[in-house]
Amino acid sequence: MINPWKGKVMPHETNRPTQGTLFDASPEKPDSHQLLPLDQYDVIAVGYSGGKDSLAALLDLLERGVPPSKIELHHHDIDGQGEALMDWPCTRAYVKATAEALGIPVVFSWREGGFVREMLRDSSPTAPVAYERGGETVRLPTKRETLGTRLKFPQVSADLSVRWCSAYLKIDVMARVLANDPAYQGKKVLVVTGERRQESSARAKYAESEPHRTNTKARTVHQWRNVIDWSEEQVWDIIRRWNIRPHPSYSLGWGRTSCLACIFGDGDQWASVKSIAPERFKRIAVLERDFRSTIRKGQTVEEIAARGREFVSDKPSELRALAMSPDAFTAEMFFLAPGEEWTPPAGAYKRCGGPS
Repeated sequence: MINPWKGKVMPHETNRPTQGTLFDASPEKPDSHQLLPLDQYDVIAVGYSGGKDSLAALLDLLERGVPPSKIELHHHDIDGQGEALMDWPCTRAYVKATAEALGIPVVFSWREGGFVREMLRDSSPTAPVAYERGGETVRLPTKRETLGTRLKFPQVSADLSVRWCSAYLKIDVMARVLANDPAYQGKKVLVVTGERRQESSARAKYAESEPHRTNTKARTVHQWRNVIDWSEEQVWDIIRRWNIRPHPSYSLGWGRTSCLACIFGDGDQWASVKSIAPERFKRIAVLERDFRSTIRKGQTVEEIAARGREFVSDKPSELRALAMSPDAFTAEMFFLAPGEEWTPPAGAYKRCGGPS
């Protein structure tokens, strides 16, 4: 662990928030499944994108007194080590930096071939899942090889059957790992994710806690959205309190860190994708024409970008290079240097295309 606060009073210890108390897992709410006390779970698996909300969810656990040794970060590589099209190049490095800086192990998982292979399915089965733990890669073959065809981008919708990127490249991938890795068999597992009600009308209806889809008689798995009622102000405040440098995309002006080329992007975001990643933008535009199907109904990404105004070309070249590098962000950069003042990034409090 390279945490610069080691051996000192941690920033949150003198300014403890009121969101929770030590090992108090779930308040009594009508829409919530009753969780166990946090110290009764064997593993707390945090779905971690590198974005502000999942980072806040992780920091909240630490502030509640959960030891890092009980936590795992679970990150899903959207491009699946295949063609780099959607994900931020720097995200994997940022996730690794988080894990090293906070002394928490990380499990990387992906669907083989990632976004592009799944999108190009043509009378073929979905690809196997793979995951990496402690330097070892494990492959989970597809059990039921049902043939299917996509040949279109995910659609902007709250319906995961058409917005298949979330379902097939994130939710199902993590579920496969939890259901098949012997490390979780016979254990009590808590899955923590960072959705917030403030993000969208659909997420406003999410339960704070519920049995996870992998919960069985032999394996207790619960899901907890511990920051679901937090405001964006609370999210940035906990990151400031820990003196953490957020994912580079926020400093470039993105309001959300999901994919670089997120399907929910507005005009300004797509114009910015065209500016910082022109080859990716061109590839997406060509695929829309080939599929004769657009990401947003009735509008091509070229038309959406033409109505927007890019916000990245005025940012420092070093920052743009950091965001587009697969290995430049290191653990030494995760915490701000002594004397460096934390300020909200350019993308803070900015609506930049969000989830349904």
